[in-house]
Amino acid sequence: MLSVLHRTIIAALSLGTLYLAPSPASGQSAAGHGGDDPVLESLIAEALARNPDLHAAQSAIAAAQTSPERARALPDPMVSVTYTNDGWAPSLGGMPMTTLGFMVSQALPYSGKRDLRAALATSQAREFEPALARARLALEGAVRRAYFGLLLARELQALTDEQRRVLQQIEVVVRARYAVGQGAQSDVLRVQTEVTRIEERAIEQSAEAEVRLIEINRLLARPLDTPLASDARLAFTPLAGSPEEAVEQARAVSPELQGAALAIETSTAAAALARRDLKPDFSVQAGYMNRGGLDGMWLAGVGISWPFNKKARESAVAEAEIRAKGGGHLAESLALQLAYRTRERFARARALEKLVALYDGGILPQDEMTVEASLTSYQTGKVPFVSVLEAMTALYADRWARAGLVADHARLRASLHEASLDGGPEMSRGSAPANGNLPTGQAGGMTSGMNGK
Repeated sequence: MLSVLHRTIIAALSLGTLYLAPSPASGQSAAGHGGDDPVLESLIAEALARNPDLHAAQSAIAAAQTSPERARALPDPMVSVTYTNDGWAPSLGGMPMTTLGFMVSQALPYSGKRDLRAALATSQAREFEPALARARLALEGAVRRAYFGLLLARELQALTDEQRRVLQQIEVVVRARYAVGQGAQSDVLRVQTEVTRIEERAIEQSAEAEVRLIEINRLLARPLDTPLASDARLAFTPLAGSPEEAVEQARAVSPELQGAALAIETSTAAAALARRDLKPDFSVQAGYMNRGGLDGMWLAGVGISWPFNKKARESAVAEAEIRAKGGGHLAESLALQLAYRTRERFARARALEKLVALYDGGILPQDEMTVEASLTSYQTGKVPFVSVLEAMTALYADRWARAGLVADHARLRASLHEASLDGGPEMSRGSAPANGNLPTGQAGGMTSGMNGK
C-alpha cells in the first residue's frame, strides 16, 4: 500500500510539473506582451474597432476638425433696408429727401487675423488627438490585463483540479489503509478537509474566470455571455533593455506629453492672435436709395474699428504667453511623472523575474524534495501522514503563487506598453491558497506583498 501511495503522489507531481511548464511541444500557445497569441491580437483588434469610448473620441476629433474653416471665414455681411420720410405724410417720389434705401456692409479683419484664427482653431482641434491615443492605449492595456486575468484564473482552475485528483487518489489509499488497521482516522479526515478546501478555491476561481470574461466582452462591446475559447498559456518573458530605454519608449508614445506639447502650441498661437488683435479692423458699406419718381442715390463708405483699449488686448497677449510658459513646466512635470511610473513598473517586473527564478530554481524543487523526503520518512514510520499532506499542500501553494507572479509580470509588461501616468491594477488580486500553519504557506504572500499601483 505504501509503495502504491508513493507512486500515486510522485506520478501526480510529475504530471503536474509537465502541465505547468510551457513547452513548444505541448501544442499550447503562449500569451504575453511579447508573445504571439492570435486570440489576444484578435481581441485587441476587435476592441479597437467596436469600443464605443473610442468611437466617441473619434467623433470629438472629427467635430473639432471642422472648426478651422469657420475661424478663417469672413464675418457674415449685413444687409439692411431703411426708409427716410421728409415730412409727416408719406412722400416717396414727392419730396427729394424721402428715400427707400438698401444697404450692404462687410467687416474686413486686419490682414493675417483670419489665418491666425484658423491656426489657433487647428491647434485646439489637435488637442483632442492625445485623448484618442490615450483611449486606444488604455483600451489595449485593459484588454491585455483582463485576458491575462482570465488565463490566470483558468490556469489556477486547472491546478486546483489537478490537486483535487491527487488528493482523491490519496484519499482512496488512506481509506484502504485505515480499513485494514494500518492508518489513523485523522488521516482520512485531514484528506477530506483538504478536498473541501479545494472545492472552495475551485468556486472562487470559476467566479474569477467568469468575471474576467465579462470584462473582456464589455471592452469589446459584445454580449456579456459570449464565450471565449483559447488554449493559450501565460508566457513568462523577461524584460529586455534597460530602464532608461523603457523610459524613452514611454516618452515616445505618451499621449500626455503629446498633449502638453500641443497645449504649448495652442498658447503660442493664441498669443500671436492676441498681438494681431492690436491692429484695427475695417468695414466697407454700399447702398442704393430709391426716391420714387426722382433720381436715385447711392453711397459707399469705409469704416475702421480702432483698438483704443490696448490694455485689454495687451493683457490677452500676456495671458497667452504665461500659459505657454506654464505649459512648458507642465510638460516637464509630466515627463518626470512618466519616468517615475515607468521605472517603478520596470523595477517591479525585474523583482518578479527574480522571484519566478527563485521559485523555479529553489522553492519548487525544494518542495518536491520535501514531499519525497516526507514520503520516505512516512514509510519508515518517522513522521505521521499529515507531514506528507502538508508537504504536498505547500508544493501546490507555491505553484499557485508562481502562476500569480507570472500573471503579474504579464500585466506589468502591458502597463509599460500603455505608458500611463497613473498607477493601475497591475498586480494580481488573489493570493496563494491557505496552507494551514505551514511556514511555506506564506509563499503566496510574496505576490500580495508586491501589490501596489
